[in-house]
Amino acid sequence: MFANNIYFVLVRPMYASNIGSSARVIKNFGFNNLVLISPLCNLSDEAYILAVHARDVLDNCRYYSSLDSFIEGEKIDFVIGTTARLGGDKNPRRNAVLSHYMRNMQLPEGKIAILFGNEETGLTNDELRIVDLLITIPTSDLYPSLNLSHAVAIIAYELSLLLKNTRKLPYRFSKKEERDILISYLREVAEKVLIDLDNSKKRIYEEILTNWVNRAFLTGREVHSLIGFTRRILARIKCLRFKKYG
Repeated sequence: MFANNIYFVLVRPMYASNIGSSARVIKNFGFNNLVLISPLCNLSDEAYILAVHARDVLDNCRYYSSLDSFIEGEKIDFVIGTTARLGGDKNPRRNAVLSHYMRNMQLPEGKIAILFGNEETGLTNDELRIVDLLITIPTSDLYPSLNLSHAVAIIAYELSLLLKNTRKLPYRFSKKEERDILISYLREVAEKVLIDLDNSKKRIYEEILTNWVNRAFLTGREVHSLIGFTRRILARIKCLRFKKYG
């Protein structure tokens, strides 16, 4: 994994000052890809003043109207979201790992996007649907909310430590499209097996399965094996139902 394969993505940022400060801190830690998704402000002089010697990061930042168009346009392989609002049993999509765990992870090769939400609302539940891994920065309960650029700085620091520890592995990590296929089969299994549960409980199981697949950092071989395994499960379920009702 290389620094130029990592994209720092600000989703609907409100203040030019935060964009400029974010450009500065990602360059401090050796990164240069800054992406703005539907910014609610313009890159004013204030942004360039606060960027200091990272004006080139601002000049080369990319603009997209939506996260989906960004993911597709840049062919992103793995998406990491950030949040200060944690979920629970009823919203497993917001179950996050602590940011300092990142320094010991072995992230997949390819293009990686780090999403940071709007200063007031953060990332919405709908925006989190594309996230493979969700992380949170542990802060004081007395004042847990971080300034956007400060959050960017902490994650950039953790990623810089991770890059120093990255080594070439003798296997290939799975691609996003491969994991999406596996998740779709697992959701189908859940739908058929959990027929006695209401839709809200089914959704929780489906979100847990999605989190499990994305946090496991499965290899390509593992994903293809699990796809074959789940297809056999579905075929077996179909066979059993045919025998029962046929």
